[in-house]
Amino acid sequence: MANLFLFLSFFIYLICWIGFGFYFKTMKKEVLRYAQGILILGFFSHSLFWIIKLYEIFSLSILSFKDVLNFVSWELILIYFFFSFSPLEIFTAGFFLLPMVLVIFGISYLFPQQIFSPFSPHFKTLWFPIHALTGLLSHGFLLFGVNVSIMYLLQEREIKKKQLGIFFKKLPPLEYLDRVNEKCLYLGFILLSLAIISGAIWSESAFGNYWRWSPKEVITLVLWFIYAILIHQRVLIGWRGKKAAYMFLVGFSLWCISFFVINLFSKGFHTYGF
Repeated sequence: MANLFLFLSFFIYLICWIGFGFYFKTMKKEVLRYAQGILILGFFSHSLFWIIKLYEIFSLSILSFKDVLNFVSWELILIYFFFSFSPLEIFTAGFFLLPMVLVIFGISYLFPQQIFSPFSPHFKTLWFPIHALTGLLSHGFLLFGVNVSIMYLLQEREIKKKQLGIFFKKLPPLEYLDRVNEKCLYLGFILLSLAIISGAIWSESAFGNYWRWSPKEVITLVLWFIYAILIHQRVLIGWRGKKAAYMFLVGFSLWCISFFVINLFSKGFHTYGF
């Protein structure tokens, strides 16, 4: 039954992306309502999958890399609703976000269910779910910030060249995109900080030490410093817009290394290595 809901979610998201494509082309509110209605339906189906999956994860104490990828795709839709129903109303972000959701969804199908987390026996401790959830949510805000940064750079490029084409006419104002970028930065930083702290507490209770300097931990710390530097530059120096967008792209490159390369091809503590 869970796989049926997952299968339905993928195809509903695919149809929804087509709907957002029509909205991006026409900018008609009726088309947006239909597209968002379809997206809500897909998210509902995806959520039903996760209700069943969470029961399996906590009853069997097994978490696969496939599940982690799938959760990231689910939370990206949740974050889209969080921002699109805010006063900023960045509705066209759906057209840029859904391809990423579909790609992550598709990549998850490439991995066998047998690639498990090495920490399966420790799932039932309090700190592991907190560590895992805050870490994954921080990933979601980073990825959403990357999408918004791309939107910002596309529109800023047209304005700079004084060629006010499709992106200038159909994307939200640069001010709105920068504000969403800023919110993604702050929320991502707070959640990543909580993930590091809760992970250290959990590691000490499960293994007897707070930090092991594993590749995953080191690159996560580097990513945390990038967030911290960007916040410092925004608050004290006034970095906005283009510079902040490029910094998000730098963070995204490190995220890809951490999430895919180190998770899958680095054996040992904190990885899913073969």
